[in-house]
Amino acid sequence: MPTASFALDHGAHITSWSADAAAWFGYATDEVLGRDGRLLFEEAGADALSAASAAAAAGEHYHRVVPVRLADGTPVHALLTCTPLLQSDGRTGLMCQVADLAASYRSEVQTAFMDALVRRSPFGLGILDDDLRYVLVNDALAEFNGIPAAEHVGRRVGEMVHAADAGEYEKHLRKVLETGEPLENVLITGRTRRRRDADRAWSTTFFRLTSSEGRPLGLGGLIVEVTPNQVSLLDAAAVRQRLSLVSQASSKVGTTLSMGETARELTDFVVPDFADAAAVEIRTNLPDGGKLPPADEPVTTIRLAGRSVEEDPAARLMFTGPGTEHIHPVGSPSHESMCTGRPWHRKELDVPPTGRAAVSEREAAGREFGENGPGSLIVVPLVARGGHCLGLVKFGRSAERHPLDEDDLRVAEELAARTALSLDNARMYDEERRIAVGLQRKMLPGERDIPRRPGLEIAYSYWSTTRSANVGGDWFDVIPLSGHRVALVVGDMTGHDIHAAAGMGQMRTAMHTLAKLDLEPVDLLARLEEVVETSPAASMQLATCVYAVFNTVTRECSIANAGHPPPVLCHRDGTTEMVPVPSGVPLGVGLSGSEVTVHDLVLPEESTLVLYTDGLVERRDQDIDDGIDALRSALSASVNPPVPAVTPNGGPPARPFRSPFSRAASPVRTRPSLQALCDSIVAELAHPAGEDDLAVLMARAPATPGHRSARWHVRPEGESASVARMLVRDTLREWGLEEMQDTTELLMSELVTNAVRHARSDIEIQMAKGGTLVVEVADDDERLPHRTPVTEDGEWGRGLTLVGELAQQWGARSISSGKVVWFELPLPADENDTPSPTPEPRPAPGRRGFPAGA
Repeated sequence: MPTASFALDHGAHITSWSADAAAWFGYATDEVLGRDGRLLFEEAGADALSAASAAAAAGEHYHRVVPVRLADGTPVHALLTCTPLLQSDGRTGLMCQVADLAASYRSEVQTAFMDALVRRSPFGLGILDDDLRYVLVNDALAEFNGIPAAEHVGRRVGEMVHAADAGEYEKHLRKVLETGEPLENVLITGRTRRRRDADRAWSTTFFRLTSSEGRPLGLGGLIVEVTPNQVSLLDAAAVRQRLSLVSQASSKVGTTLSMGETARELTDFVVPDFADAAAVEIRTNLPDGGKLPPADEPVTTIRLAGRSVEEDPAARLMFTGPGTEHIHPVGSPSHESMCTGRPWHRKELDVPPTGRAAVSEREAAGREFGENGPGSLIVVPLVARGGHCLGLVKFGRSAERHPLDEDDLRVAEELAARTALSLDNARMYDEERRIAVGLQRKMLPGERDIPRRPGLEIAYSYWSTTRSANVGGDWFDVIPLSGHRVALVVGDMTGHDIHAAAGMGQMRTAMHTLAKLDLEPVDLLARLEEVVETSPAASMQLATCVYAVFNTVTRECSIANAGHPPPVLCHRDGTTEMVPVPSGVPLGVGLSGSEVTVHDLVLPEESTLVLYTDGLVERRDQDIDDGIDALRSALSASVNPPVPAVTPNGGPPARPFRSPFSRAASPVRTRPSLQALCDSIVAELAHPAGEDDLAVLMARAPATPGHRSARWHVRPEGESASVARMLVRDTLREWGLEEMQDTTELLMSELVTNAVRHARSDIEIQMAKGGTLVVEVADDDERLPHRTPVTEDGEWGRGLTLVGELAQQWGARSISSGKVVWFELPLPADENDTPSPTPEPRPAPGRRGFPAGA
């Protein structure tokens, strides 16, 4: 509205003249300053100035319509507004404003109209910005949506109104914003953010708002609720809504075989769209209970999941608190539902009861839900296959919302039925997993089952996935063999269930049995192939395995691989290499071990042999070679961590090295123990989501100054026994074991004599001192010796009888080139206390004996 402002002193002289006054009256500033203000008014206006001065002297404002004369002589009527103005000399002047009377009236009418339209109109009015966020809504629209007007500001339309048109409503609004073509009287149905339980219908009109330059600013809208006129349409929409809810539940609830996760999926799915609160509870006596709980006893449940959007803490507590135990007394709604197998439904729990039956019912509900309970409630039993009641699910709505009706009851029953089936599947799968895990743990070696041998450190780790209810068939083992030898085994059965665990147990038992026969690695895997092929267990159709035989004195190791990831050898300095053993084919393929070969190596002192299953190095998004490279890098970093930097003043480094095996204040490298190394590698490389089980077995060959070994070859001739006795006698003297000479020479002579009788080529003799003294005699005759009864006049059979009586242990095993016969003797009690230095290899005298290494 155009206005003019000017100031007058106490004598009505013009002292200030604004630009809008110059434009309004037509007088320039220099034409009016200092002149009498009465020249601006007609005679009646001059009287008004006198009255305004008197009012100002009393500290009051003055308003009056007066006749005004413009510079060109045109008379007009204007609204004069005068306000007291204190001058510098302490006297009172006037601050005056004049406005066109017609424009003033129009402005007042427009203001009144807009106020009535925004505040009192029954139509919803809203303004949206160019991102479809509310800028302004009137009270009617706020009432339509059930949310205060202030809470609309900044929120998108889709957050407040859930239209039943799969997003078409917002598409129409964006089209108006882009094209400028208005959306007129379009009917939409849906539910609002705080009124999710009932469909409504609106007739909407939207138009684009533009700036003076033509730039789109947003949308203006007029919304009229037509719900009473669209009952049939809304009924159809409600049916579609319920069908959609049940349909979505199939993909949202029961996605895992976990009872807790299934319960959480249901409560998250139904709250807050279907109900304000929901809880899933399972019976505590479920494993050994009957179909339905007894009607005359309280029922105890455990809450698996609960969710509530109730603002009252007490009301929220009734449905939340997973893991809490609840006792449902006889007569309570939950007890009645579980004992009868039928749902319990009340539309209005907060209505004052009438009649004794209603009072009793209300008292029973009150004991369970309290005074702040839901306005309406549905309790549905979770009845699984066979009619077994697993527990219950509760749905509640506050009294401020439309109560849960009969249609909602049918939806609740359908949701509960689907949830019960998923929970029952999860329960049975959990039971199968519990059995499988127990079976698996029983079959895997424990701490006491791992043999402890001088010259061998063992560490292991088994990681069972928790991503699902599956149990894998990974296993490891350490099997003591004859002499100073130990078998190291890691394998993996196909499958992830109880059959895989059972197959793993059968495989481990078969391997123990075959290992006790002292078979060569290739022969053992060939026989194991036959076990897998003939096993009735479906899960034993395929298996991979690495089998290594390690001598703790000579550090010799023979490795065979049946389709398994290759072993990794980590040296003392942290360098790593893959053991070049051919991978072969998995057991169960049907090639009877023909593709399995053996790789022989000698482990360096303080080196570590790492056997593992593919769960450690294989990922769905990663090649297994990359996983093996990651394993080697982790081993190098853990075995030989970098020396942390030290500042000149001895303080901590500016960027301290982050390693669990180094100290920031010391430059000395700290080598981890083997078990610490194993645990750290698994923690670093195991997938956090647990895609597969994994097993890791590490064997370290520590420095053993007290261990000794010697090896010779002799000809299959009669005098070889005496040559062998001399070699043994001299070696035992160098090892400080003179007191063992007689027995050792006697028994070794018997074995060499037998070998000379049957051998066709050189005979190999090996003597090794570890925790015991072991002597082995090998020849090319494949027939294994056996003891025969000795008679008084018998010529043969006395040698092995003598060996059996004098040796701590003895035996024979087949090798690829023939056989090995061995015996073991205990060391003197004080031998391990003062170990002698390692002797240099010495050659045998003459041409009949020559060293093969020490």
